[in-house]
Amino acid sequence: MSSKVIVVTGTNRGIGFALATQFSKRGDTVIATVRSKAKAVGTPLASLPNVTLVELDADNLATIDSAVAEIEKIAPEGIDELWNNLAVYNLGQNVTSVRSIVPADAQKVFQINVIAPVYLSSKLLPLLEKRATKKIVFVSTVAASFEFSKNYSELLAQFGAPYIYGASKSALNMAGLYFHIELNSSGFTVIPLHPGVVQTDMNPTGQGIDTEESATKMIDVVDAVSAKDEFVLRSYDGSVVAW
Repeated sequence: MSSKVIVVTGTNRGIGFALATQFSKRGDTVIATVRSKAKAVGTPLASLPNVTLVELDADNLATIDSAVAEIEKIAPEGIDELWNNLAVYNLGQNVTSVRSIVPADAQKVFQINVIAPVYLSSKLLPLLEKRATKKIVFVSTVAASFEFSKNYSELLAQFGAPYIYGASKSALNMAGLYFHIELNSSGFTVIPLHPGVVQTDMNPTGQGIDTEESATKMIDVVDAVSAKDEFVLRSYDGSVVAW
């Protein structure tokens, strides 16, 4: 397999770091976004071969414009894949109940989890169009599924899953559908992808698979999907998650 140019957001830790590591190991050129390049200096991420750090803070949408400008300089001949991994699970407040909605908190979650990745994807379309691969990945969650949330509502309550997280990822899935509808005929492959229940800071239970397994299997799934395939919510293990 020839090497690719891949953009991964939110790479300072967790799944994003694991994705950047896996892509680096196989020889791809990785453009890894971090909230602060200054804080990333000296970290394992900064020492990975074939990885270039770009600063992007989803709290500040203006940084997306500057990040895109930097990516254009790094990869003027285009990028193959964009992995929208950056997300926030909750903001530390009690957002597990519909009785405790805080508008400012909800707006922030939707900005980070929906508006930022959708805007970044839109801005990077010209670079994606320069290459044949044309893949956009939206790292989603099974908690965005109506079927899962209805069937496992007690489990979600037990985990204290914030309603706003599932709602934001459901919105991200819908945005992905519109990208698919508009761009699929041009050869784009848009993939909403559940990473599994992963042992990260966003998982309050500490249970699940490790980030390396999640990243490795997600990459396998994305490598196997093409523009000819149906637009569905896929899981890291290759199965399809009911909407």
